Amino acid sequence: MSKNDEIKSHAEALQRGLKKLGADRVVALSVHKSKELVAELEETAAQLLQKIDAAG
Repeated sequence: MSKNDEIKSHAEALQRGLKKLGADRVVALSVHKSKELVAELEETAAQLLQKIDAAG
């Protein structure tokens, strides 16, 4: 997988996660699930930043 593909994959994961938390979501998440999702999104964002730093 190329660096651009990895960066795109992380960005898409962030987008999907944010959609689950957004106002247009279909189902409300429990507090526990919301906290888990936020933790996952933070990790994904950190990985994305590492990929961007490594690429540039």
